[in-house]
Amino acid sequence: MKMTTEEAFVKTLQRHGIQHAFGIIGSAMMPISDIFGQAGITFWDCAHEGSGGMMADGYTRASGKMSMMIAQNGPGITNFVTAVKTAYWNHTPLLLVTPQAANKTIGQGGFQEVEQMKLFEDMVAYQEEVRDPTRVAEVLNRVILNAKRASAPAQINMPRDFWTQVIDIELPEVVEFERPSGGDIAIQQAADLLSNALYPVILNGAGVVLGGAIAASMELAERLTAPVCVGYQHNDAFPGSHPLFAGPLGYNGSKAAMELISKADVVLCLGTRLNPFSTLPGYGIDYWPKGAKVIQVDINQEGQRRYCRRRQEGRAGHPFETFALGGR
Repeated sequence: MKMTTEEAFVKTLQRHGIQHAFGIIGSAMMPISDIFGQAGITFWDCAHEGSGGMMADGYTRASGKMSMMIAQNGPGITNFVTAVKTAYWNHTPLLLVTPQAANKTIGQGGFQEVEQMKLFEDMVAYQEEVRDPTRVAEVLNRVILNAKRASAPAQINMPRDFWTQVIDIELPEVVEFERPSGGDIAIQQAADLLSNALYPVILNGAGVVLGGAIAASMELAERLTAPVCVGYQHNDAFPGSHPLFAGPLGYNGSKAAMELISKADVVLCLGTRLNPFSTLPGYGIDYWPKGAKVIQVDINQEGQRRYCRRRQEGRAGHPFETFALGGR
């Protein structure tokens, strides 16, 4: 069917249920913002792009609904840096829309030209630039899917002169996907470790919140009679009123939690990359259990690799076994 590039863009947003955008609209995005209202998309005009990015992160974390960040190309986009990196470490699935200098002038000092892909390459889970107007919906669809799959920001870079073009396009279908589960062997190994553990401890991270698994972790903790700690800044990953809740680990954490996990022979880590703030000593207590078996359930494989590297370099400190069971 024939439509404008901005219509294809907005229809793809609608298919993914994206209804809120935050930031500041400039000339590079005006053609598409003109049709937001009739498409049921609310644009929240902010005093500063950095504030808009933080609002998008907060909205998505609080509501569970993906939103997008939009600003003018060049200086507007650079103001998103802190917010995007914050969302990346918060596991927030956001759509980062970065209009680019005109395709015809890139490399010649085009209007407010900035290397926007390089700028965000280590701050997003996925990024792609639209290379041809007819591919705008295809690229946008792929960027959104990757943001959801990785539970992190993903970037679409759109040359500003690709708007207002009439294209012949077939809109891509939205492919729903299931979270990966662990393999039979890994799950059996984890079950055996927990069944035979004398003092199991559970460590919940942000993935438990994002995956809607708080209730399931409560049930498991009660079945094992295992105390539950939470990672740094993730006190919401387990009810504070529950009798098995021990408190947060790491920086400004709970000494009780540190003492409890230090005795563990098996640690079940749910939805956490085991970052340094949740594993390194605090209050002079080297609490991470020496010789404990560690079962790590997390969607972020890079987080698992980071922890392995820290252990190998002596910064995580203690021998362990880890089984990547998938999930969040």
